Amino acid sequence: MTKNTGYRQMLRDRCPKVVSYALKWCKAKEKWLNYVYENFIWIYSSKKERYNAAKLIIGEKGKFDFHNTIDWTALTPTELYEWKSIESWVNFFTVKYAYIENTYLISSSKGRSLAECKYEIMKKYLIQLCPKSTDSDEVKAERNKYVNNLTDFLIDCFEGRIQ
Repeated sequence: MTKNTGYRQMLRDRCPKVVSYALKWCKAKEKWLNYVYENFIWIYSSKKERYNAAKLIIGEKGKFDFHNTIDWTALTPTELYEWKSIESWVNFFTVKYAYIENTYLISSSKGRSLAECKYEIMKKYLIQLCPKSTDSDEVKAERNKYVNNLTDFLIDCFEGRIQ
């Protein structure tokens, strides 16, 4: 059995849980790991410099800042758009995750069904993503599917099915 070692694994292991969930939601965890490694760690030749760079990226306890893990000035317009979108999800998860989880735990402990828990989460935290009455039927269906998938993903995180 091979063991995952190295700086990418160090970043993977020490990335804050909620940031990791956000990156997974965006299907960007590996992309972020590779980006950080190639742009901030690999550039150093000595092990000590690489280790220090990795620690700087990870930050002191509780001081992780996703924004500082991207070199915003070196991005193409397309990359900038992608990373800004990913960053917005990281910010959303960082700010809202604990509240959404608490809502889910309280609702489920009161015996509410999964559908009721999902509805409460959507109503309180995801309303801006829900379909609008002015949307076409096609857009409504897409938005419904997206919000349902996000809510299912969050619940999977709460239940430990996403690592």
